[in-house]
Amino acid sequence: MPTLSLATFNTHYGVRPARTPPAEPYDMVAALRALDADVIVLQEVWRPDRRRGPVDDAADALGLTVTFEPTGPATTDARWPHLSPGGRGVSGIAVLTRRPLHHVGVLTVGPTFLDSAPRRTALDVELDIDGTPLRLVAVHLTSRLPHGPPIQLRRLARLLPPPGTPTVVAGDHNFWGPGVVGLMPGWQRVVRGRTWPTRAPHSQIDHVLIRPGEIEVVDGRVLANLGSDHLPLRVELRLAERELRPATGR
Repeated sequence: MPTLSLATFNTHYGVRPARTPPAEPYDMVAALRALDADVIVLQEVWRPDRRRGPVDDAADALGLTVTFEPTGPATTDARWPHLSPGGRGVSGIAVLTRRPLHHVGVLTVGPTFLDSAPRRTALDVELDIDGTPLRLVAVHLTSRLPHGPPIQLRRLARLLPPPGTPTVVAGDHNFWGPGVVGLMPGWQRVVRGRTWPTRAPHSQIDHVLIRPGEIEVVDGRVLANLGSDHLPLRVELRLAERELRPATGR
């Protein structure tokens, strides 16, 4: 049966956490290579000129295609890179892959109160896994607790493909696991382990979600620190036998 290795990683704009600016860039090529995945879901992908950035250059070096969805204007001119209306660059989410990919669209889950993203969206794509379609929704939800993530999770749950459409949801949810699955009935976490912050992880806010019966879990784990303030997740997934059917061929 077709299998897929998938990783999710908040890149923190391609720089290491820093107490004082400027933050030090880390080796993005080495980081993406270490994920060793067929498909990589990234958050806080920094494009300083709004067209290209470290992730784009690293993807070219590794032979990966990039599908990018902007979250909003951003800046690194601070101790902590962040979304900013006056930012010269842009931050967003991306899916990197060598597999055939069809861009389905975006799922709008914002705005919400105090969220600095003008239009918070999730990236919806369809992957061709050895001739079988698999939907992948890449997310980066607001960090504005306590209300922001729950509101956006409820919106996301209503917008996801219906049961019977094998789907993976992956990314930085900025919310703890029990709360995520409580707000998204029918979904389960593939990996359990602390992912943030890297210096002394105390919370899991990065998740990979599936619906049981559609996709089977072969393996799932939290990986080592690659330079960001988040630890990445890597999973091995297999489509359930009853879900195998031809890809759309788009």
